[in-house]
Amino acid sequence: MSIQLIPEKDLPDFMTIVANAYPRMNLSTPEERERTLNHLLRLQNEEPTSHMYGVYRDGILRGGMILYDFTMTVFSIPTLVGGVGLVAVDLLHKREKICKDMISFFLDYYKKKGSFLTSLYPFRPDFYKEMGFGFGTKLHQYRLHPDQLPARTREHIHFLSAKDTSALVDCYNRYAMRTHGMMKLTSKRKVERLMDDPLTRIVGYKAGDTIQGYLIFTFKEAETENFVINDIRVREFICETREAFWELLTFLHSQKDQIRYCIINTHDECFHHLLDDPRYGEDMLMPHIYHETDRGGVGLMYRVIDVRRAFEVLKDHNFGGLDCRLRIDIEDRFYPENQGSYIIHFEKGIPRLGRNDFEVSICLEISDFSSLIMGVVPFDKLHIYGLAEISDCGYIDIVTRLFAWPEKPVCTTEF
Repeated sequence: MSIQLIPEKDLPDFMTIVANAYPRMNLSTPEERERTLNHLLRLQNEEPTSHMYGVYRDGILRGGMILYDFTMTVFSIPTLVGGVGLVAVDLLHKREKICKDMISFFLDYYKKKGSFLTSLYPFRPDFYKEMGFGFGTKLHQYRLHPDQLPARTREHIHFLSAKDTSALVDCYNRYAMRTHGMMKLTSKRKVERLMDDPLTRIVGYKAGDTIQGYLIFTFKEAETENFVINDIRVREFICETREAFWELLTFLHSQKDQIRYCIINTHDECFHHLLDDPRYGEDMLMPHIYHETDRGGVGLMYRVIDVRRAFEVLKDHNFGGLDCRLRIDIEDRFYPENQGSYIIHFEKGIPRLGRNDFEVSICLEISDFSSLIMGVVPFDKLHIYGLAEISDCGYIDIVTRLFAWPEKPVCTTEF
């Protein structure tokens, strides 16, 4: 068996494996197959941060994946993070540990590149949790009548076109650089594809020539006999300023004459406070009297692949401004070279490696540590849930504050 870059001649075979692994991608027609093949060719030939690797047995492709070199803002520090997507295995060769081999290769690949963190969107969360990936921030989906959204002015809102591509990318990257978890956009190609898509609409808040916020959305036919009634599905909602946020919401509010629902996905746990009526739209009550406001889901997962490297990269990050000599015992059965004990001295929140003494130790699996260090879940919750142990319970509050961060990680990158 070998894992190697997929040559162009094997891309049709990879596409067939993908089509069988993900039937809902609807790659059955010649038109869709050609479109997807052209997309894979562009990734291979024009995107230096994307790499297609395949598993070969006896010279035949049995599975494949795409690796992505991302620059993620971790707290306030831009760093290399590896992503993997389109993981697919030949239907005739499932249960032969091909996926396991690909993920092991993926982890090794980015560790050798000097990254401490990888990420993926799971087809099944439990499958990847077993491989050491921890949950990221939950996504909340709101389904709102447009008039449930607040309305003010919208004088700076414009439809965006191809001439706005650079300004939109700049807006996104400014937001990404100051938002924990966001990934930098290194190419205009994604935005250009959206601009060319006849089903996609983009509106933005413009202050002169600068875009300070935008909405990417599509229309979806409502489930009704009335052909003029549609839903708006918001694909991406980026705002740098409060003014941009308000005007874009006002744009959505103004569609109330022909739009049934605005479907908005957000990582914001507080979004319902914006609304006078945050109900989801189905009048469902939970005991005793709690109105359904949104539907939530887990998606992006994180995995630390090098604990020591994590604290080297985050050497200038302030962990709560606290002093603590901490030993972290990591259990990592899937990637044993990552397993072990790590002593970090936090001096006014700044981590220092290379010390031998400690005052308290914690023990947890790499999946939960990955969620902890990213600020997704607090240590005290992991301890209550039985997912973390500590040598002295008097330190629970200190360890919780060490890894706390005001904002959970946010990511809008699809891969």
